[in-house]
Amino acid sequence: MSSSTTTLGLDERVERTLLYPISAVAGLFWPLAWLPALIVYFIEKNRNVRSHALQSGVLFGGLSIVLAIVGLLKWILGGLPLIGFFVGGALGFVGLILFWLIIVLALWMTLMVWFRPNYRLPFVGRWIDNMFSRWQ
Repeated sequence: MSSSTTTLGLDERVERTLLYPISAVAGLFWPLAWLPALIVYFIEKNRNVRSHALQSGVLFGGLSIVLAIVGLLKWILGGLPLIGFFVGGALGFVGLILFWLIIVLALWMTLMVWFRPNYRLPFVGRWIDNMFSRWQ
């Protein structure tokens, strides 16, 4: 596996691998998790790193937006009399599942991209390749 230096001065393997944990951590605390990946996408000239930046941005950006919406709904609907306890509990459980999904996906993608440079998630990767192929 030969790697080259990227525009940011990092090894290609390291840069494409770091995209996933950085986007995941941003997604856990900030609904704009797609922003770091988008910055890398526009700065970087390496096609492989750019495609991984798109994949991490779409994956964790989408999950972070859903997590933020669930948190907002829990905050709003959790205060309702009578059903607020149940709705808040159910939305809290959904938020917990999303939290762990982001953690597991970050670990999975980090390992897979480290060992397989062209790894794509089955549905998300194909959708990104079809949607953004003209921009890469």
